[in-house]
Amino acid sequence: MFQTDTLYITDSVSCRYLVYNTYSAQGENVLPIDSLWRSSTKNLTIVPAPAGNVTSEKPDVFLSGIIISFFILLVVFSREIISTLPAVLKALTSLRNHCKLEEKLAITQQRNVVFVISLLYFPVIITLLADNYVSQEFNIYPPFFLIGFFVFLLLFGLAKKLIFKLLSWINRDKVTFNLLEKVGYNHVIIAAIFTFPSVLIKTFSSLITEEEVVFIMAISVLPILLIYLFRSYQIIIGHRFSHFFYILYLCGAEILPLVLIANFILSL
Repeated sequence: MFQTDTLYITDSVSCRYLVYNTYSAQGENVLPIDSLWRSSTKNLTIVPAPAGNVTSEKPDVFLSGIIISFFILLVVFSREIISTLPAVLKALTSLRNHCKLEEKLAITQQRNVVFVISLLYFPVIITLLADNYVSQEFNIYPPFFLIGFFVFLLLFGLAKKLIFKLLSWINRDKVTFNLLEKVGYNHVIIAAIFTFPSVLIKTFSSLITEEEVVFIMAISVLPILLIYLFRSYQIIIGHRFSHFFYILYLCGAEILPLVLIANFILSL
């Protein structure tokens, strides 16, 4: 009588099998071929995927274009950056240095350009160093996150500018609120400088994760924010406004725009 059995032929990359029939006499006991191995034997077969289904990770052209454009922008305005940074860093030490910087028209114009570049710096660097974390945490395409983050910062700055204009008109005092606005520009630039070491850490160390990079950048910005709030307190109290007005200023100019923009984004 005929018996059917299967013979498997394997190597490190493929697996094949042969089905064959054997003839055995009446009463003859023919053992199957798999009896050569014990039941505890483990077989591992690696079958390569078809050539047509092989996918390779390709760089994001859109994201790469945005990042390259940002670095070209840094090169184009390198003169303004180099001229502005010493004066801005010096202004960090005292409010008087902030006021001296505003008295120099050429430097203030260059500072305004560097301020816009600093606004773009944060979304570009976060997306560049933590694109996987961004896509997993926010479930959004990294280039869209970059653009959305930059638009959010612009809207926040525009809202604060409108509030400063309103406060200047109500209090008939352009000097105080114009100085508050410009001091804010300086601290944004300083925050960009203070977060740059985290970029170097991520670049030269593979041990730090993307989430840790974002956390380090946030921690680096926090002291600058506290210093800015203290400088705004000095300016408001120094121009004979009350402490109650300073509390109203914090709620209206610092917290309210952030809440309104965040509520608008979440409602989309």
